[in-house]
Amino acid sequence: MRNLFAVVLITLFFSSVVSAADMAMQHSTVKPAVEIHSQGVIKAWDERKVSIAHQAIPALNWPPMTMSFQLPSSPSLTALPVGTEVDFSFLPVDGGYQLIAIAAARP
Repeated sequence: MRNLFAVVLITLFFSSVVSAADMAMQHSTVKPAVEIHSQGVIKAWDERKVSIAHQAIPALNWPPMTMSFQLPSSPSLTALPVGTEVDFSFLPVDGGYQLIAIAAARP
């Protein structure tokens, strides 16, 4: 009887661990190694980062939000004014996300 009770407890424990791991994987944000494209509106731009209010990004399971993207170390992107609607692309990097392309959206 004692062994049966131990087996039941172990089974319950491991099934809850697996369930918790499955739930964490479903709700985690996986950083793909491919560039991601989106559209948004410039909220702020400085020498190191750009803040963009962007649409939902299904590839990352992100809702619409405003966030900052790092700029490349070489000044290859031209600053755009606050309020500009943009198309942009970015990559995951250590500590965040880095813009690799940005342009004013075409009407």
